[in-house]
Amino acid sequence: MQRRTLDDWKSLVDKQIASGLSVPKFCQQHQLNPKYFYGRKATIVKNESQTGFMQAHVVTQHTTMVSEHQKANFSLTTSAGELS
Repeated sequence: MQRRTLDDWKSLVDKQIASGLSVPKFCQQHQLNPKYFYGRKATIVKNESQTGFMQAHVVTQHTTMVSEHQKANFSLTTSAGELS
């Protein structure tokens, strides 16, 4: 069995994607175990999607809320009494 480096697997994953073949077909042609290939492909895709650090920007936003309060009369009447 041949030991492959991460760069070797990246190259194989790139070839599989460029070929347009399904993973099982590609693995059959290159004598690879599809389950192992899927695992390596997931690792490579995950590593490529991680960008490391991201620069943060502080955004200051001032919001002014203007509202008019209107006095409303409210009353509650029960058998115990009235509240207003």
